[in-house]
Amino acid sequence: MNGLVSRSPSQGAVRLSLGGFLLLIMQNALLLLAPELESDLRGLIWFLTVIAMAALVASLVGPPEPPADYWRRRHGR
Repeated sequence: MNGLVSRSPSQGAVRLSLGGFLLLIMQNALLLLAPELESDLRGLIWFLTVIAMAALVASLVGPPEPPADYWRRRHGR
């Protein structure tokens, strides 16, 4: 699968980056709505940040594609 830095990025990479950015928007909305940050909310914000950054890195690299003949393999024969 081609990542975002290739000439023709794949749909999976684009979807991963869009999902990561949507998580960042959700995180910012939570920050704006909270008058004071409690420890539970801080934990949720850090958790969403880690997931969003992982999605961005995965979209830049591009997940690996399975081999073309994967469905033709016979297992145990």
